[in-house]
Amino acid sequence: MSEKPGELSVNLNVNVPAVQQTSGKTPYTTGMGFGLWCTGLLGACGIHRFYLGKPFTGLLWLVTLGLLGVGQVLDLFRMKTLVRNANFRDGRVPPPFHAGRMLPPQQVTVQPQATTAKPKRKPSRPPSLRQQLLKAAVDNGGELTVTQGVLATDKSFEEIERALNQMSDKGYVDVDNAPGTGVIVYRFPELVKGS
Repeated sequence: MSEKPGELSVNLNVNVPAVQQTSGKTPYTTGMGFGLWCTGLLGACGIHRFYLGKPFTGLLWLVTLGLLGVGQVLDLFRMKTLVRNANFRDGRVPPPFHAGRMLPPQQVTVQPQATTAKPKRKPSRPPSLRQQLLKAAVDNGGELTVTQGVLATDKSFEEIERALNQMSDKGYVDVDNAPGTGVIVYRFPELVKGS
């Protein structure tokens, strides 16, 4: 792309999630998963795994009574993750956005304007809650917990959790658990240090 005298050339990285196809099937629900998990209390362990498209482990749970109950109890605490992963795997919901799926940089040409008047300054608005959370994530190496979000924004736990979950639903944030503590960590892939 050629530059002419008097033109500025600017490269922009536009991070837009790729068009994500879903299968059109109804997503698995945690309510149904928990309901089928309860059949394990009657001796039919692993039925929830058949529902989530895991017939091999479902059969293993059924034959071994949920790995002697240990696997069945662990699945109780992992149900939301099991349902979410099954929905992603089967294409029932789009997977979360990852930094690896970015569009290539776009070339933009900007013509300088020959004006001597100073541009009018717009009155600055206070940063939105999402902007405040992004700044807090930058300060925390690209990861943020609800508590850190509350400290950075002076908002309630419910408001911060709702905002972070909405960002996760739209694919801007990945959700994980901190090793050792199990605290829910919202990870901003583009801001994580060392990536």
